[in-house]
Amino acid sequence: MNDSFKKPQNVVVLGGNSDIAFALLKEYSQYRLEKVVLAGPSQATLHQRALMVSDLGEIEVEVAAFDTTDLAQVAAQTELAMSLVPTVDLVIIAAAILGDQQSDESDPGAVAKVLTTNFTGPAVAMTTVVEKMKRQGNGSILVLSSVAGTKVRRSNFIYGSSKAGLDAFALGFSDALWGTSIKVTVVRPGFVKTKMTESLKSVPLSTTPEKVAISAIKGLEMGKEIVWVPQSFRTVIFGLRHMPRSINRKLPF
Repeated sequence: MNDSFKKPQNVVVLGGNSDIAFALLKEYSQYRLEKVVLAGPSQATLHQRALMVSDLGEIEVEVAAFDTTDLAQVAAQTELAMSLVPTVDLVIIAAAILGDQQSDESDPGAVAKVLTTNFTGPAVAMTTVVEKMKRQGNGSILVLSSVAGTKVRRSNFIYGSSKAGLDAFALGFSDALWGTSIKVTVVRPGFVKTKMTESLKSVPLSTTPEKVAISAIKGLEMGKEIVWVPQSFRTVIFGLRHMPRSINRKLPF
């Protein structure tokens, strides 16, 4: 259960090698974080990340298999990951790949991989998480979305559409769970400087995993359904949504 500061004691991360997820765990380690499960497809990198989490304090860390592209196993893998903690206080859905827009848009297999990794697999996992939380009577779900999914643009429409799907699905579940003790918070960061984006040039309003984590935790504790990071992106996206498509498609970003 959550501690007296409303901070989770048991956390499951689906996409355990995420830099943003690690920043979240680092923030939570300042309180009574007791057990963490890192779930992902690469056991080698997960064990390295587990050591980093263990170094944050007296935290018990386990790793578990979780592959969003293996749709036949996603539900079972999610159930197993959650079974490794006494109660599921918080699930962080962080599994994602960026892909390569330029090459992927002519490769059906690559498109399928991005959409399955970023949307279909996480949606299946989230459904499993919700059912588990219904049985235990409470819980919080933090979904790492992106501003790219709120206004899909020519420059990254494959990644953007995958995040748009996850974003809408998560908010739909939030509506379905309204009035219960299960809370869903969708985090929409802009460009985040992580290992996933290290090959890309930084852009205006770029942020860091640490800033995303602080905003996400604050939003979760305030009961917000949507958290923009930085907050100014809410205004930026509002403008882009009302911009004529003839202009929007010519934007250089």
